[in-house]
Amino acid sequence: MGSSAKEEARIADALCKAVLERKLAPGSKLPEEELAQIFRSNRAKIRRVLLLLSRSHIVTLEPGRGAFVSRPSPQEARDVLASRRLIEVSLLARPYRQLSAQGAERLRRIMTQEAQAHAAHDAIAMIYLSGQFHLTLIEELGNKVLKSITGELILRMSLIITMYERQNTTCCLSSDHHDLLELLGAHDYAEASALMARHLEGIESCLDFHREPATTTILSQILQPLKD
Repeated sequence: MGSSAKEEARIADALCKAVLERKLAPGSKLPEEELAQIFRSNRAKIRRVLLLLSRSHIVTLEPGRGAFVSRPSPQEARDVLASRRLIEVSLLARPYRQLSAQGAERLRRIMTQEAQAHAAHDAIAMIYLSGQFHLTLIEELGNKVLKSITGELILRMSLIITMYERQNTTCCLSSDHHDLLELLGAHDYAEASALMARHLEGIESCLDFHREPATTTILSQILQPLKD
């Protein structure tokens, strides 16, 4: 990866991090010139970053108005969850391959980190690690195409949870992750698939689509500490 691509990846990561840590609220404007100043970059690179993030639905590009942090609608949230159910529930019922010992160990490491995040009441880490568990599960049981599709859905779901999660709830229960791993180890794919269906339904049930959106934020105050 060239220096320009690395710089753009760093900027994209910083913006995603700010969004998922609830520092950049949905609907916040992302002016190219201001972002270029904050990251000591140029508008051409910023434009490419924003285009990349728009493909993952983290950023919305509006002709004549510019770029904004996406504000997923309740219907979009339901559509994303429905898409995840189609993929993840079906895959667990008929996986492309069995879960290897190495794959199971990868999932256990994520579960250990989830437990640590839960003990620390770190909601942001919990959202991130939940996504990593599901993505790793798809990678171990599926194929590259499914991983790519699910990766985008999980990133969009992280933004949706950030925006709509009810207060004092945890959308993705790590105890379900433990039970899923046990069922896969026993090759009980029918029950693993049923549990995944209940698990994803549980995520939807903890979302409050009547919740008032957060106020938009000022870029320079939020991103300045992340630019380096």
